[in-house]
Amino acid sequence: MRKKYKHYSEEEKLNLLREYEESGLSVYKFVQRCGVSNRSLFLRWLHQYETEENSVSLPAEPSENDMANRSKDDYRQEIKAQKKRIRELEKALSFSKLETKARDMMIDKAEVYFDIQIRKKSGAK
Repeated sequence: MRKKYKHYSEEEKLNLLREYEESGLSVYKFVQRCGVSNRSLFLRWLHQYETEENSVSLPAEPSENDMANRSKDDYRQEIKAQKKRIRELEKALSFSKLETKARDMMIDKAEVYFDIQIRKKSGAK
């Protein structure tokens, strides 16, 4: 028995493509969720509407993060938060460097104490 394939109108195709763009899902997961009969069909639609330069994305709406709508206080708060994050990351990096240095020293001491080579040779195959 043959499968019956659904015919999609242009409007249905565009709606599905918009939903796909909004969802953030992979093509495979989206096709499964929406019940499109075939993944390659959906990929063909994506390619077709990209090459025809039809707008598939949502219309631009003013967002809360629009630069024109932000106040100086918002910028100051964001800069303050970013500086704080930078300080935290620099502290974590310095701690990580200290940990690495401590491990290297411990390996050096273990190699001398046990008279074995722990690190791999750089030319080893």
